[in-house]
Amino acid sequence: MFLQKVNFKEHDTRVKKYILPQKILKTTGKVEGKELLLHCSERQVFLQEKVLASLTTTAEKKAGILFDFGFEFSGGALLSIHTVSGSEEAVIRLSFGESANEALAALGEKGACNDHSPRDFSFCAKNFSVNELGSTGFRFLYVELLTACTVTLKAVQGVFCYQPLEYYGSFECSDPLLNKIYDTAAYTCHLCIQNEIWDGIKRDRLVWVGDMAPEMKTIKYVFGEIPQMSSGLEVSAQHAPLPEWIDTMATYSLWWLIILEEWCFYTGNYTTVDRQREYICGLIRQILAHLDINGVFTAGSFIDWPSNDSLAAIAGTKGLTVLCLQACVRLCRYFKETQLAQQCRFALKRLSVCREDCGGMKQIASLLMLAGIDDHGCAKVLKQGGAKGFSTFMSYYILTAMARCCSEKEVLGALKKYYGTMLKLGATTFWEDFDIAWAENACGIDRICDGTKTDVHGDNGKYCYQGFRHSLCHGWSSGPVPFLTEYVLGVNILQKGCRVIALKPHLGNLQYARGSIATPKGRVEIVHTKAEDGKIITQVSAPKGIKVY
Repeated sequence: MFLQKVNFKEHDTRVKKYILPQKILKTTGKVEGKELLLHCSERQVFLQEKVLASLTTTAEKKAGILFDFGFEFSGGALLSIHTVSGSEEAVIRLSFGESANEALAALGEKGACNDHSPRDFSFCAKNFSVNELGSTGFRFLYVELLTACTVTLKAVQGVFCYQPLEYYGSFECSDPLLNKIYDTAAYTCHLCIQNEIWDGIKRDRLVWVGDMAPEMKTIKYVFGEIPQMSSGLEVSAQHAPLPEWIDTMATYSLWWLIILEEWCFYTGNYTTVDRQREYICGLIRQILAHLDINGVFTAGSFIDWPSNDSLAAIAGTKGLTVLCLQACVRLCRYFKETQLAQQCRFALKRLSVCREDCGGMKQIASLLMLAGIDDHGCAKVLKQGGAKGFSTFMSYYILTAMARCCSEKEVLGALKKYYGTMLKLGATTFWEDFDIAWAENACGIDRICDGTKTDVHGDNGKYCYQGFRHSLCHGWSSGPVPFLTEYVLGVNILQKGCRVIALKPHLGNLQYARGSIATPKGRVEIVHTKAEDGKIITQVSAPKGIKVY
């Protein structure tokens, strides 16, 4: 009866599941019965427990256990504590890690921190208590008893918190590595869809609109029309009233318009656009006011962190501005804002030639090529070095641009090298940043470094993601999903609401590729099979109201 009188203002649509650790990687001090913790699925503590694990800390040695849950997830930990003996209270430290070495690191060591979400903290353990603690992204958990006493443990479990989304999209081909890359990328994006669409589940756990660009592309193919996309776009605008820029970054306002137009075209639902009409038109005018005579966007030039200190970022911003204004023309056409659309077209003419160089950077070269600007050798840059010079944020755009100037073998080879190397290093989600040079003589994230190899997590990273601060689950790294969908399966949405879809598959050396995509009317299933003569035979199953050819 009481609950009927409560005014609930918000409902959390996420669910929780409790998972067991798969391995114990390390123990310190006196630990007994540790293997019991790998099998205990009960959480409730009872008075007459007979067989329990225990940690005993002495003045000389602290007791601890490092658990590996086998895969990255978002949430916290549950500890079922039976008894504390030898002290009135016991202080237990929990250290969560996306890598084994991060979980073992002290705060401040190699960038280990509690930024945005605490991942290293202590609590007071009590007799017969069930404790749910923490909210972060992790795979590894170090449980350390700080007080000189003995604590008996019934259970240590992971508390997995996620949105219960259906995977409408799928991909499978004759190359197992590509399949694993697709699945891992889709899962990475899924974890970042909480009540809002986050950049990452450890850090920052914020709605960064730039990050949302590749995330949106993954979402539309895999999960379909979810409310977090529209709400994320609207909330971002609400918190950046004009003349402010979204997320305090001018280029992220460019991304916002690109994402908004593409998302509404995909869904066929322009409700968000209608509600934001005044803001959209005002933002377009603001962008046009910040274009100089050469078409340079003067309000900011951030593309991604690796290119941030380069003059080439100006060229990349010009490419991004073109993509934005092309989206703006389509939005103005929807609004019947004829004059504003013409202003955008005039600006596009000024932007048609790039006087800046891409600086040998693939993320810059890709934006210029996709924008159709005079590339000044962009194709040459994209063809060199395979996976060298990739960035996780820009991977979709790099791969899509490479597909215009490179062979199928080169494009898919670069994709497999870049993302496959992360998998070899123990990744179960894809990272905020990665350079394949990091893999040389590196200890994977699922191993404890012994000093003979570099720590791929703690010893690398730059900019805002140095060492263990580096996020190993970042939604912007999910670019392989839309790329494999559009390139290998060949999906091209031609009319709003996915009413008409064209297929132009690129199988390369693959013998087959099959998969599905989400649409507003249901799942479209696609099968491509290569015949003996090399011809591709295609079979399609699509819901009523969707034409595929």
